[in-house]
Amino acid sequence: MESKSEKITFTFDPENNTFETDKIDTDGTGIQFENKNIDYTEIKEELSDPSGFEITNDEEEEFFSNLEKIYPEDKFILASQYLKSFKGLYPSGYFTLIKVTQVHDYSLGYGWFELFESNSILGYEDFNSVYGSDIAVITHEMTHSGSGPSINNFVSDLTDFYFWQDYSFLIGNRSVLVERDRTFFSKYELFDDIIDPDHFDRTYLEPRDPVEVEGQQIEVGEVDFTNLLDELNAYAVSAKCAVATEQYAGYASSSGERFGLLKQMSHLELYLQKLNEKYPDDWDYLAGNDGFSFLIMKLWYEAEKMESAIKDDTRFNMNGDKVADFVYDPVNYGIIEKLFDESGVTDYKNIGFDEINGQFENISVYDI
Repeated sequence: MESKSEKITFTFDPENNTFETDKIDTDGTGIQFENKNIDYTEIKEELSDPSGFEITNDEEEEFFSNLEKIYPEDKFILASQYLKSFKGLYPSGYFTLIKVTQVHDYSLGYGWFELFESNSILGYEDFNSVYGSDIAVITHEMTHSGSGPSINNFVSDLTDFYFWQDYSFLIGNRSVLVERDRTFFSKYELFDDIIDPDHFDRTYLEPRDPVEVEGQQIEVGEVDFTNLLDELNAYAVSAKCAVATEQYAGYASSSGERFGLLKQMSHLELYLQKLNEKYPDDWDYLAGNDGFSFLIMKLWYEAEKMESAIKDDTRFNMNGDKVADFVYDPVNYGIIEKLFDESGVTDYKNIGFDEINGQFENISVYDI
């Protein structure tokens, strides 16, 4: 894609969400699956760092007490064992599960566990692999549930907070709030730029039809790219769950952790390209909002790190390579570099959220 006047094509069949790869019939009696020897040591050490993810005994007891009401006894024992392992492997994800369920109503916080249990066809012979996939999805969704207006559940003294204008993101053990005085164009405008949109494009970019509520047609509100950033953040969490618990993942199929993360990266590139070319005043505003640009940079490089970590692991890289070719095409990647350079945030690439309070006027970081 050389300009926004051209269109792009991605292919993905959501109905066939697993496939066999790297098949080698070694002895004539069956199929083996081979995966490259990937050294996850360094990144797993980072993901397993418990610093800052303190949880009280009361919080844990309430969490497991509620899970015990959802699961049958034999599954509760297995689930508890898995979650204790998850706590050590990915304390940030475990922290998210505990903290978000504590601040939401039961139906919202534990509803995801109930949903997966009601749809469960789980055989216990491969419990950790299947249940681990459920927990990865739940942790992803809990990341959403801890973002946006949910900051009010964690930070009590906020005033003048506007959900669709300002936006908060649950990132590890912090709530990061970006303040701005405008919203940007609807993300749904991007849908017309994609030929043969796949299920992923339709899910996140296709304009929404009105919904019927008590006999009345309610128009679905327009959403700008804070929603894309929220998804980018959550899909990075999905990839972290995959890496942290990779020892439980089987080799007989592949899933789309890398695909989903790369698609969100591609959508962000498309959005920024259109912002730059069609809405130059808004582009200038964003490039001048160094706090917002810093947040985008941190989310982008975290996503980049995680998709790179799993790119050679066939268990997590279903259909990801073509999307990666698009994301890292210099024409597309250049818009990311342009934003970071013009906003001046590149110098802060190695600065964490815990170090930036007071350095940017329009971003605030709260411990939760």
